Amino acid sequence: MFKTIWDELSGRLDWLKHHTTWLRAIVGVMYFLLLTVLLSSNIFVSTLHLEVGEPSPQLITAPWTKDIVDQAKYNRDKEAASKAVQPVYKSDEEYLSLLTKEIGSAFTALRDASTKSDRINELRKRELFTSVSESALTFLVENDSSDLNEIEKAGRDIIMSRARNLDSGARTSEQMVVFRENLKKDFEQSQLDENAKELFKVFIDQEVTQPTLIVDEPTTEALRAAARALIKQEVLHYKALQKIVGTGEIVDETTYQVLVDYGLINNQNAWKSVVGIALIVLIGMGSILTYLFQYKRDIFVMTNRLVLIGLIMCLVVAIGRAVIALNLGADFNSLSGMLIPIAWATMTVAILVGVDIAIMVSLVLAVFVAVLVDPVLSTSFGLHSGVVALFGGIVGVYSVSRLSQRSDLARAGIFVSAVNVFVISGIALTSDMRLAVWGVGVILGIVNGLASSFLTVGALHWFESGFHITSSVRLLELSDPNRPLLKRLLMEAPGTYHHSILVGNLAEAAAEAVQADATLVRVAALYHDIGKLKRPYFFIENQFTQDNPHDKIAPTLSSLIITSHVKDGLELAKDNKLPQQIQDIIAQHHGDSLVSFFYHKALEEYENVPEESFHYEGPKPQTKEAALVALADNVEAAVRSMKQPTPGRVEGFVRKIIKDKLNDGQLDQCDLTFQDLDRIAMAFVRVLSGIFHSRVEYPEMPNIKDNNSNSMHKKLEDQGVQESDKNPPKEKQGDNLEESAEIKVSQDR
Repeated sequence: MFKTIWDELSGRLDWLKHHTTWLRAIVGVMYFLLLTVLLSSNIFVSTLHLEVGEPSPQLITAPWTKDIVDQAKYNRDKEAASKAVQPVYKSDEEYLSLLTKEIGSAFTALRDASTKSDRINELRKRELFTSVSESALTFLVENDSSDLNEIEKAGRDIIMSRARNLDSGARTSEQMVVFRENLKKDFEQSQLDENAKELFKVFIDQEVTQPTLIVDEPTTEALRAAARALIKQEVLHYKALQKIVGTGEIVDETTYQVLVDYGLINNQNAWKSVVGIALIVLIGMGSILTYLFQYKRDIFVMTNRLVLIGLIMCLVVAIGRAVIALNLGADFNSLSGMLIPIAWATMTVAILVGVDIAIMVSLVLAVFVAVLVDPVLSTSFGLHSGVVALFGGIVGVYSVSRLSQRSDLARAGIFVSAVNVFVISGIALTSDMRLAVWGVGVILGIVNGLASSFLTVGALHWFESGFHITSSVRLLELSDPNRPLLKRLLMEAPGTYHHSILVGNLAEAAAEAVQADATLVRVAALYHDIGKLKRPYFFIENQFTQDNPHDKIAPTLSSLIITSHVKDGLELAKDNKLPQQIQDIIAQHHGDSLVSFFYHKALEEYENVPEESFHYEGPKPQTKEAALVALADNVEAAVRSMKQPTPGRVEGFVRKIIKDKLNDGQLDQCDLTFQDLDRIAMAFVRVLSGIFHSRVEYPEMPNIKDNNSNSMHKKLEDQGVQESDKNPPKEKQGDNLEESAEIKVSQDR
């Protein structure tokens, strides 16, 4: 049964390996869920769900010393002060203007009626005059216009005088009955005729129906605002571990506000917060994937790189979750987020994946840290931790962006610690942090930087091995002369060893000129000829006597031995677990070029010789780095065998070799441009000019004829200096062996 289950599971895993889209989708969902759980777990652990009026399920004490404004009481006091301000009234001029028009209209009707025969009947058509007695109407109509004008003015003044008075005017509908009665009393006490008084009393009953005073809103609100401004905030002083609320005690508004300010209570639905955090995680992951898709398509299609980035992000968030759970003391728990080693994640991503990607990761992780420290974003602690994480992560990236030696990792930790100290100090100044809290924060920032450096050094090997990635640190380790292969090369094939060093120097200079990976090129050059360890003396640089074993064997066998050093080198590289990039350069550094020296030698002996037997197996260089090692290998060997390596001849020879490789198609499959080839040639010439610089010929020592000549000769003999050492014989140039070597290395290396 178990075997059946295992076979089915293995089959599904094999299917996923061949369907990378599904594999990437499954891994992405897993990372999304894991990050969401890690970031939101703090919601359910560190916060309570309470409402005002509910009993507390436990004793809650203050995590640290803090001054908290009693916001609930402050709001109540402001509201009470505002209500205590009496509204300011003003006359309702719009309504009073309407009353004035109604009075004027009534007296106009009286003046018009005085000219008509049927005067009383005309007036009775208006509602106002239906309630006035006939005697009063007759009296008013019989008055001339001037008398009516005086009556109108007197009555209007009496009404407006009381209506506009802030003390006697009507403010509410309830006051209208009293207001109308007071108006009638005013008319009773006036000097008007009784008939006129009757008319105005009827007018008051019919037309004066709403308050004559209204609230002056701007003035009233200004007074209320001034009253609220006079209320002072009441500050509650809580010491660390001081009781906030006991078990079973009812949570009032003040206690609730204290719990919220401490971040101990979540007044929102917990699952709503989880959904919000999930959206933040989704946006963060989407941002990274979008950036990779748009600008780093080569990395986007590499599943192992995506898995590595997600794994590192999950690990650092998990470490952060553990760090936040630490108890640093009541006064310092708010600083725990500054200990999260985000720089470790960003430095690792920068070394293993790329600097640009690491910057993007640092931005996203800074947001994650802020959410991790304060999931509901109710305090400033999350923001502070996020800012420290952001700047520390970015500085960590740039500290390792040009990693050239192991000590750079240690310096990166120091740089991160330094920037953490500055950022924490800036936060302390802006947030009025206490001196003791600032000191602890600085210590945590320093520990953060150093821990990031140590974690990077410790985890780098495992990430490299697990994801088959060759970092610059790994390459630096491989360049150590004490590595077993390099020591063997030095002892068993010293000529090849020194040749490899020179090739590395040439290729590294060219890599810097064309923006290739200079470290990879230099290290790969050290190992490119390790296959010669199997038969070192069949290669001319390791032949220190006049005997050449190729003189005793057939050209076809010589060609087979020469070309087999590539295959032998690959076997040694695999046995010694060299990175795949170096293995590729070993396989490609000769491409499928022709071993022309032995091919022409074979043609001299046999007429029909198949050319295919004298070619390397390939493949041709696929990358800039492989092409640079191939070119440097040919150039170094050829120039070293030149008879008179003057600067002009060296440059011409270098350009000829590069041109021959180009014409032979050896550079067809790498992305070098013609401009790159020119820069490579100039870099080669610059390095070779330093190697083959001219020397001053030392003159012979003059004959010593004075009395001290014997003692001088004796002294030289005592030091072991012979005459032959003082006058070395000139080296023979142009012998057949060297000429053949020049032809051989320029064509076959």
